[in-house]
Amino acid sequence: MDFFFYIAVIVGMYYLYEAYNSKKKYKIKERELRVEEKRIELEKLRLEKGLSSSETQDVEATKEER
Repeated sequence: MDFFFYIAVIVGMYYLYEAYNSKKKYKIKERELRVEEKRIELEKLRLEKGLSSSETQDVEATKEER
């Protein structure tokens, strides 16, 4: 086989690896945004019910003590 063929295979494998890495990074970023969105929705619900963040921390602390 030709030397050019081996170079082409190596370059192709490199591009596939880089595509895989960028896909992983995209999925991680997507999950982080989804978690942030859920955190904001939870904070909205807490504010609608009239609980401040300090009160929710007190409630969480009592749950941990049990």
